[in-house]
Amino acid sequence: MYCVKCGVKLQEGTEKCPLCGTPVWNPDGLSAESTYSSRMPDKTFDRDPFAAFLTVLTVLAAVAVSAVCLVLYGRLEWGSIVLAALLLFFVIAVLPFWFRDPNPVIFLPIDTVALELFLLFLCLRTGGHWFMSFAFPCAGIMGIIGTATAALLKYLRKGRYIVIGGLQIILGAFCILLEFFQHITFDTAMFRWSLFATIALFVSGTFLICVGLFRPLREFVNRVFYI
Repeated sequence: MYCVKCGVKLQEGTEKCPLCGTPVWNPDGLSAESTYSSRMPDKTFDRDPFAAFLTVLTVLAAVAVSAVCLVLYGRLEWGSIVLAALLLFFVIAVLPFWFRDPNPVIFLPIDTVALELFLLFLCLRTGGHWFMSFAFPCAGIMGIIGTATAALLKYLRKGRYIVIGGLQIILGAFCILLEFFQHITFDTAMFRWSLFATIALFVSGTFLICVGLFRPLREFVNRVFYI
């Protein structure tokens, strides 16, 4: 049998779910398992029409921007930045919908490369000097952290609290690194905001790691937040 609310497996004869406290409901001889299964949707989300709609919408936006710029200026002007942004949007938000089961471990590196190229184009287009010392390392590190976290969450069956807590601690350390890149690129002061974010992320990350390590605390958190 399974709980009709949270889906946890129940032993025979159980009168109340030990996780969420929901009474076991078994009307007219129906098992909790069949009741729970009947709540699940039969149809899956059809991704192809949605992907096609977003693709057509992106193409139409690109054509409209190009036409406006060519009519008004005879060249793309600011339209090139908009077109690059639309291409980035397509890679990050639309492309995964063309796949039945998009793997974040594969798509996150692709998204990181697309973001890096967009930032490089934007830097060159505006005559900036911030790409190599700020945008490139920051976006690259975030891509590595995101990909590693997605891989751990996807392939590890246990220890998700520890993974998420460790991610928060790493992000806290990254905040200091981010402010350092900002300092050497734009000559701003150090430790104006990063320490606050680092401390907050360290505290919350340490708590989640403790939740993952200590079973009674983990069961309490699961019960309180219906996880």
